[in-house]
Order: sequence, then structure tokens, then C-alpha cells
Amino acid sequence: MKKLILLLVAGAYGMALAQTPAPPDAKPHPPTQINSDAADFDLNSHQAVYRGHVQVVNPQVSLSCDWMVVDLPAAGGHLSHVLADTNVVVDFRDNKGQTNHVTAARAVYEYQVEGSVTNETVTFTGNPIATTADYKILSEPLVWDRAGNKFHLHQETITPLHELNPDGGTNASTPKLF
Repeated sequence: MKKLILLLVAGAYGMALAQTPAPPDAKPHPPTQINSDAADFDLNSHQAVYRGHVQVVNPQVSLSCDWMVVDLPAAGGHLSHVLADTNVVVDFRDNKGQTNHVTAARAVYEYQVEGSVTNETVTFTGNPIATTADYKILSEPLVWDRAGNKFHLHQETITPLHELNPDGGTNASTPKLF
């Protein structure tokens, strides 16, 4: 009987969240598409495990890897934890519309709200390399702060992809090769 009551309470809470009106200027997000060779869904632990040629696509970010574990949120909740492992490749656009490309052995997505502060990060490990419009960045680990729209680097090596002009600007027409 306890289990049933908890399920009813969780279901009612999820329905209440789902019925919360969106802000008037909010645009609906298209669904995220996940493709893989195989997947397991554990309804007891609320986890999904994707294996083999995992591809995640949505308008903001595309990700590919060999294996991914997703902690599934309650109805109406926000995704809080994702682990992508082996041959991780992430492409995303920043606020300026520039494409950024990150490769690593592993990426861990974490989302949490404490008080009024939202923390949303992706931590890349295993020789992560970020390529932006202007730089190639090596850092171990490399932390992408999605909430703050910035990278946090540790023991980094940053290589400009464009030659510097004598006046300190960049010459975008003559990019350097890696």
C-alpha cells in the first residue's frame, strides 16, 4: 500500500508540474532524438542505458558516443545527470552563433538548482579538446558551464587558429592548421 500511495503522490506532482503554464515568450523545445544500436530502460532505478553508435540530436547540441547512461527525471522534471562514455563528440552553438566542437573520452552532464542558483555543467575528461571559431583548447578536465556560457580550464594549452595581425587583431582569412 505504501508503494501505491507514493506512486499516486509522485504522479499527481508530475501532472501538476506538467500543467504549470510556460512563460508567454517561451518557445516550445522540439524533442531530443536519441538513436543507438541497443537500449535498456530500468523503471526501478529510472535509468536508460544506450549502447553502440549513440547519437543525440536536438537544436542546441548534438552528441555521439559509444555508451550513455541517462538518469530519467520524474514527469515534468528536468534532466539532472547524463554520462556519455567512449569516443565522445559534442557540437553546439554559442550565444554568438559560432559552432564549438569538443572531443573527449567521457562527458558528464550535471544539472541542479540550489536556492535561486542554477548549476548546469558538462565535465569532459580523457584528453578533451575543444575547438571554437578562434581557438583549439586542451584542458584536463575541461568544464563547460552551460548556465554561465563559458569554459573552465585546468592546465590548459590554448592555440589560436588565426594569425595575429601586428595591431593585435586576427586575420580570419588565413587560419592556421592544427
